[in-house]
Amino acid sequence: MSINKLKSIVRRGTMFGAVFAVVAATFAPASLTFADALNPLTDRSLTLSSSSPGWDYKDGSGNTTYAQPNSGANGKQTGNTFAFKVSSTATIKGFTFQYCTTSAGNCLSPGNQGFTGSSPSATRTAATATTADLNVVTGTGTGNVPAEVDNSIFSDVINTTDVNGTPKRSPVGIPNIDNSQGNFLVMYWNGSAWAQSTGWSMTASNVETGDVAHATGTGKNNFIKLVNSTGQSLSTTTPVKVIFFGTNTNYLTNPGAGAFFVKINDYNDNTTLDSTTLVDGGVTVANVMNQSIQIQTKVLETMDFSVGTVDPYTLSDAQLVIADPSRSTHGQCDPILKTMTPGVGNADNSLDLGDQVAENSLRTDKTYSTHSYWRLSSNSSAGATVYYSGVTLKNTVGDEIAPIGTAAAFPSRGTPQFGLAIANGSVTDESTTPTGHAVNYSVEETAGKVYENGADKNANTQGVDASVATDTALLTGYHAPKLAPLAPYAQYDQGAGIVNPGGADYGGSAATAKFAFDPTSNTIPTPIASESSSVVDCVTAKIRYIANIAATTPAGIYTTKINYIAAPQY
Repeated sequence: MSINKLKSIVRRGTMFGAVFAVVAATFAPASLTFADALNPLTDRSLTLSSSSPGWDYKDGSGNTTYAQPNSGANGKQTGNTFAFKVSSTATIKGFTFQYCTTSAGNCLSPGNQGFTGSSPSATRTAATATTADLNVVTGTGTGNVPAEVDNSIFSDVINTTDVNGTPKRSPVGIPNIDNSQGNFLVMYWNGSAWAQSTGWSMTASNVETGDVAHATGTGKNNFIKLVNSTGQSLSTTTPVKVIFFGTNTNYLTNPGAGAFFVKINDYNDNTTLDSTTLVDGGVTVANVMNQSIQIQTKVLETMDFSVGTVDPYTLSDAQLVIADPSRSTHGQCDPILKTMTPGVGNADNSLDLGDQVAENSLRTDKTYSTHSYWRLSSNSSAGATVYYSGVTLKNTVGDEIAPIGTAAAFPSRGTPQFGLAIANGSVTDESTTPTGHAVNYSVEETAGKVYENGADKNANTQGVDASVATDTALLTGYHAPKLAPLAPYAQYDQGAGIVNPGGADYGGSAATAKFAFDPTSNTIPTPIASESSSVVDCVTAKIRYIANIAATTPAGIYTTKINYIAAPQY
């Protein structure tokens, strides 16, 4: 051994120096293989996608629906992640991973299936409900064979700037389980980020000291080989990770019980993988099988649906105490209130529609409106739909103001009409702002005249009251009142805006709000907003109602009752 080689080894530390003093006396003529033995892969670990035994591959309900390959519940189709640092500066062209029941000596592949018969004609028993042998399963045919993870998705799969290099959960997390994006990758830390080493191919085989016939081997694949004709140049202490993902056709089946060991080697050749091409000394990592803990509970169906005339978020704390004496501050997803002043004035959930200075009467030259609210929360995983049911305005002798129709239409002064619509932001708002479909609290008014009269007319009807921001009871669960993720039906999506066009009136010269009303809704409820794929978290709708009359509309007191129905989908 050269003096330079001795100095190189001594510099690795006092512990290695002491060991060398003993070993060198006996093995002074040793070749580079001896140096490899003293410079093994370091900081090595093995992480399993599931530590469940190979026979345990079902979810908590006893089926495979939520126990896909590479998931924690699936011990039959697992993935393995090997992490280590190299100790030598070399170009690595091969890796091997050998699974055994012991860390040294003869290698028996892990498993607990047992044998039938005896040597020299024993057979391996079939797997049962509590037995399984470790097996490296590889697919055959186009698209099913072991393949390197597509480099184009590497940054989607791996947190490349995280020194731990854990697979992401978004947007991909793991390659597709159909194997279309590959099932393994080799990566290394380049000093600032993880980089994928490409050009590797994978094979699996059985490499055991014994065999099935003599009851000294399982016969299952327990040996993985990765080779690369170009190889990857690595520096001393470079972190490396080799990840095998579980897919439908390529995966590792965990042994049925107990501990197992994996012997890891790296080589500077892609054809001859033995002691003559070994780069870092062979090392072992260990792991153990454990049956999963199963926990069962229930989450019952829940729904909060409130309908009323006052949104408490438009009230100051002082007004809130009057409207709801049980509370002094705003809370998370406060229910809609039925009135601002309980016991005073109109009955609960009652609205006046018309000219406030003329006993709330309608006129032929103006369109009047009013509004109510509803608020919905539900844990229904498939969303919910809200319907309305009712009839148009009628008097006591059966005269009625004609419904505006099932298609969205502008109000037309002098024409008998009754309609409703959601006065939230447009459906397109959700793609441009986090407060998509935000409630439009503004009311139509001009100097000395309010054309949109609401039960909350003395509240901050132009928006959420400033006191809301200071009420600590809201914590982090509050979000600005909005309809999203419910999507309004198109004919009911344009209730905010101008219904009285003209330069002297509010807003501008043209009407911008449209309304509809289905006259059959009293017998067949009409959907007004819906969501079909997610839970509904504290959604709010402002419903605006309009009425117009003709000069020939019969006199009388006209009323109607509109009912709102929430139907969650589980």
